[in-house]
Amino acid sequence: MLQSAFTILTRVLPGHEAALAGLLRGIGDHVVEDRRLALSTLDRLHYASFSIVPGAEGPLLVFEGNIDGQPSAFIDQMLDASSGGLDDVYVHCVGYPSLTGGDRQATRRYLLEHDIGAGTFFVAWPGYPLDLIRREDSLRRWIQDFLDRPEQAWLRQEDPEKVYGAVVEAVRKDASVHWALEAEPLPFRVRRPWTVLALVGVPVLTGTVSLVAAAVRQGPGRRPARLFLGTVGLAAVGVLVRLRAAELADDRRERDRTVDWKTVYATWSENLGEFRYREDAKGQNHLSSIADVKPGRFRLAVLRSVLLVIRVAATLSPTRGQLAGITSIHFARWVVTPEGRLLFLSNYDGSWENYLGDFVDLAARGLTAVWTNTDNAVGFPRTTFLTGKGARDEARFKAFARYGMVPTLLWYSAYPTLSVSNLSNNRAIRLGLRRPKDAGGPEAWLRRL
Repeated sequence: MLQSAFTILTRVLPGHEAALAGLLRGIGDHVVEDRRLALSTLDRLHYASFSIVPGAEGPLLVFEGNIDGQPSAFIDQMLDASSGGLDDVYVHCVGYPSLTGGDRQATRRYLLEHDIGAGTFFVAWPGYPLDLIRREDSLRRWIQDFLDRPEQAWLRQEDPEKVYGAVVEAVRKDASVHWALEAEPLPFRVRRPWTVLALVGVPVLTGTVSLVAAAVRQGPGRRPARLFLGTVGLAAVGVLVRLRAAELADDRRERDRTVDWKTVYATWSENLGEFRYREDAKGQNHLSSIADVKPGRFRLAVLRSVLLVIRVAATLSPTRGQLAGITSIHFARWVVTPEGRLLFLSNYDGSWENYLGDFVDLAARGLTAVWTNTDNAVGFPRTTFLTGKGARDEARFKAFARYGMVPTLLWYSAYPTLSVSNLSNNRAIRLGLRRPKDAGGPEAWLRRL
């Protein structure tokens, strides 16, 4: 089962923002025990959050979910589980048809119609359902407990191969963990990523080589091939010229600033505690941010193109558990809202400082390519040709990113103690029970415990 995501965006009724924020903070303070929304009872839900973001006509409520399967099926499950919680939240939103009013289909339709999707969606381990994540973690703990039993003390004196064999045999005999020896229940593109990449990449590469070959050799296809390549080349040059002109215009506006960006950020950051309300409370964190897309169709088109490239690259990447070398992101999404703003939502391991630092160190070009097309009062750092400079100005970029943050009022994680690395390690332990060579042999496999 592949994961999907929804981003339900609804307008908050005038004068209701404070009451709604207070309600969500209260539920979020006891989110696991809460039975109004009952998020912890939903067996398809990996992460969920509620935030209030500014909108052109007033504040907007953002309900984000990262789930197994499709949003429609999850919404049905949530409607079954919710004990008045959805009504408590959405009574503060424009046009909401109360669930307790009796028209369940109207409530369901309202939520689905306000889902703006996930845009560019990243999953560390696609196809990995919540049930399997929890079972693999239980498997690791079962093996550790098995090896710690007093009657297994003799194993501590044996070589790794005998210890490994004893574990496999114990797993085979125990009905509660025997499932781990069965075939991997994951989609083909997750199990065989290099095969999928070859199936997609080889035809594209072959077509490109054939086109270039046709353009340079004598033959009937030479003229059309040259015309096509020439047109593409001219279009690329035109885009670069237009892009550079937009960046120079940004530089001129920066010089015309009446207030320095450091002053803007220093004034705003006096209330930073409000935005860090749930930050660093657990080993994982959540980030909600929003920025205006710079004016004009060109900037929006460039942004959508960059997000498309990121989406394709993340989907086809044969390396799981990381995005551009960053190994702390569980789920992330970029969504362009109907008002033309860029919404970014991320569930990640570790602190905000380390997270942004990893982005700057490992993915500065991609980071710049996305956010240079957006703006706020701090302003994105000076950029050249879409990917140059930009986020490498770390101090200003972090100020820009902080300024764009909105408080996460409610956040739920189905496995708050498991990092992306933990998930990867648990997967390797399970696979190693069937194929120890994949884990580097018995000794390397045992070290994972």
